[in-house]
Amino acid sequence: MGVKILLFSVIFILFIGMAILANAIKVVPEHKRLDVYRLGRYIGEKGPGLVLLLPAIDRGIMKELGQGEASPPSRRMVGVVGETETTVYTDGKVRLMSGEVWDAVSQRPISSGQRVRVVRMLLEVEEE
Repeated sequence: MGVKILLFSVIFILFIGMAILANAIKVVPEHKRLDVYRLGRYIGEKGPGLVLLLPAIDRGIMKELGQGEASPPSRRMVGVVGETETTVYTDGKVRLMSGEVWDAVSQRPISSGQRVRVVRMLLEVEEE
């Protein structure tokens, strides 16, 4: 009788462990990202690919990438690819794949004709 209870307990624990592990593994498609929160604090964006969350500690919220109307223009531009028309450092010009030409800056000098990606948007204003 004691062996049956021990065997049942081991099988039950393995079943619960597999269920927890199955909920901890997330597959993030290429067109989505997973915002990860650890104990309520945002720790970053994960994906695409296989993402492992800490059970009962991490929470993942799947979000769609794209040109949705709900996201602000600065979010829609991040990740867009273009090519430098001039040398870009403290200033310069970049032609995006959509054909638009934008003023741009970079952390390091980038020569003209190089493929680049938008990492952040900046709005500069002056008094009217």
